[in-house]
Amino acid sequence: MFETVKMSAVALRHMMNETFDYNKFEQGRQEARAFFHDHSEQRKEKLAEIKRRIENCDFKHTPGASYWIGCLSEADFS
Repeated sequence: MFETVKMSAVALRHMMNETFDYNKFEQGRQEARAFFHDHSEQRKEKLAEIKRRIENCDFKHTPGASYWIGCLSEADFS
């Protein structure tokens, strides 16, 4: 069995400490904002993908954890 916890994007940032990449975070945030604006009908599916990637540490062939945390952070404001 796997134990899980719920965390905010802010808590994830703090946990990453020095491995956090602010530039990738900002890129993810901006790209998520554009996506949510341009494809509002797909917001729910995109948010599910973002959460799945973070929960499963699925960053292979992607910009990395900081990027996806940026995407998650933007979802709070969109």
